[in-house]
Amino acid sequence: MASAIVSALLMTITGGITHVAQAADLGSITVDAPATVIGLPGAPTMVLDGPALFERQGASTLGGLLDGLPGLSSTWYGPNSNRPVIRGLDAHRVDLFSNGLPALDASAVSYDHNAPVNPLSFDRVEILRGPQALLYSGGAAGGVIKTDNSAIAMQPVEGVSGRAQLQGDTGYSRSSTAASVNAGNGLYALHLDGFLQNSGDYNAPDGYAGPSLDGGKIRNSADRQRGGTVGFSLTGADSAIGFSIGQSRDYYGVIVDPATRIDMRSTQYDFKAQQRNLSGFVQQVTLEANHTDYQHQELNDGVPATTFKNKGNSLRLALQSELMGLNWQYGLQYSQFDFSALGDEGFLPKTQTRNIGGFAVGEGERGAWSYSVGARVERVRVQSDGAGDTGVDRFGSPSSSTFTPASASLSLAYQFLPQWHVIGQLSHNERAPAFDELYANGPHDATGAYELGDPNLKTERSNTVELGLRWQHEKAQFSATAYLSDYQNYIGLLGTDRCRDEDGGFIGCTNANALPEYDYSGVRARIYGLEFSGLWPVFSHAGHSVDARIVADVVRAENRSADEPLPRIAPLTVTPALLWQYGLWTAQLELPMAARQTRVPTSDAAGETPGYVMFNARLTRQFTPPFGGGRVGGQWYVALSNLTDRTVYSAGSIDTMRFLAPKPGRALSAGVQLLF
Repeated sequence: MASAIVSALLMTITGGITHVAQAADLGSITVDAPATVIGLPGAPTMVLDGPALFERQGASTLGGLLDGLPGLSSTWYGPNSNRPVIRGLDAHRVDLFSNGLPALDASAVSYDHNAPVNPLSFDRVEILRGPQALLYSGGAAGGVIKTDNSAIAMQPVEGVSGRAQLQGDTGYSRSSTAASVNAGNGLYALHLDGFLQNSGDYNAPDGYAGPSLDGGKIRNSADRQRGGTVGFSLTGADSAIGFSIGQSRDYYGVIVDPATRIDMRSTQYDFKAQQRNLSGFVQQVTLEANHTDYQHQELNDGVPATTFKNKGNSLRLALQSELMGLNWQYGLQYSQFDFSALGDEGFLPKTQTRNIGGFAVGEGERGAWSYSVGARVERVRVQSDGAGDTGVDRFGSPSSSTFTPASASLSLAYQFLPQWHVIGQLSHNERAPAFDELYANGPHDATGAYELGDPNLKTERSNTVELGLRWQHEKAQFSATAYLSDYQNYIGLLGTDRCRDEDGGFIGCTNANALPEYDYSGVRARIYGLEFSGLWPVFSHAGHSVDARIVADVVRAENRSADEPLPRIAPLTVTPALLWQYGLWTAQLELPMAARQTRVPTSDAAGETPGYVMFNARLTRQFTPPFGGGRVGGQWYVALSNLTDRTVYSAGSIDTMRFLAPKPGRALSAGVQLLF
């Protein structure tokens, strides 16, 4: 792998020097500006695509891809199961969507479960909050994360385009390859993509001496992922219809138990049709549907111990119209999925969830004002089969719960000077309790606890107010925002100071077989924070430029019922950076820093998480290779991370894992991407 990367880089460096004139035709490198921390009405809060996405695609999980962006962290159960956290919110408060519809999996149920969404498989990521999130979900108070791989074309495709890339990382002993091709003749369009990623046990930092250390590496952290998608579309000037089939496989180790590995597979069938430029009140109609078949087995010394399954369907009908000076998107969305976890770790009965919702989001502008308003109402039914045919008596009799959550949001922006916007947002979110929060009852290896749901849980409700400021003048820019969310019924997995045995019986907590009891319960909570990002030119002369960039965020989360912090909250983080640019070259030096996290609940067995200062460096170059007649372009990068080999822990990790899985030690990574 290393020799392949080196030879590819040597070819592109020499080829680029010989063909500078052709490379210039492709456009010069733009200094990576930090992601904005608050979106304008009608727009995503953040978008990640192009070169910025490529440089992060070496990560093997969606959480790893987004970690470090303003307001984002991850659950970090090691590199193989790492879900995004937005403003201290994760699991069912952050919804994942793939190509416009829910991505069904088991990642929100347990920290050791990865989402079947490899960063190599898509070409765009959007983070939606406020009214824009209500187009897809009402309960995602943290936000909606949309990924897209362009498998179904909605516009005519002419000719052939695509990408091919190769990446490697010594810290994870990882090699990654991916390719994507779109071809069409203006009527028919074909999409093909595929990826392959192999990782070994990752390198521990030099100062780490924990029980998971094995020969300088973190035990049982290797991973093997592969997947691909094929899509076909029939397109016209005002209409399109298409379908795609995608599959992903993931086989990875679980650090907390050296005997456990997870074998995961997911197949998704997507359909999409659209009619545009209609002459009546309805101007556009879009129909989307998918079917997902997800399964993973937890293997104990290679023998299947527990099988998790999630099978379901989703349907979404969206219309567009103009009314009262606003452009409206409105429609219906339906989803149903059946979840089961059978075997040694069967802490959940078989459940069925049905959700039908209606949504309407409008946006418009008037003078210096822009605004967006949205509402969503859902009807959710969650049913448990109880003990059924599982043989687990503690699951009890069959039961069901029905909820009617309603959410609304308003976003306003005022441009009081040509370069300045002030943005305000109000949101009321309601979320029906999820199946695990209602019906969990059993020992859970990933948390090292006995988890107990509550079938009597009520709808979770929150109110959020946010005020932000954005400024941009040529290259210079910054954005800042402050927010506060107040929960009347925050559903959390919280310690009770009681202990149980594996069968659910109460025993003393000093017993060697005791498991601490954690209950899903509703509490009053408050979450508030600040986010900031900015870029300022420092120096410019003879084609050379130096810019300063900074990203910072802090979040506080309080359990007001118990008068203590909520668990697994990221501390204050600040990442200053210097960026140099000359023609097709850029270089970056950054110092990610985090304060010590002292705000932890009494039930957090790991206690405080130490702060850190890291040092990273990166060199990037755009190029035109000596083939393709100038129609092929690309870029390569070489990066050094954690240069001082600092031992870094994630405050977002669950306490049973936090000090078993430090972040990787000093590492070299490199990648090359061709675009055609």
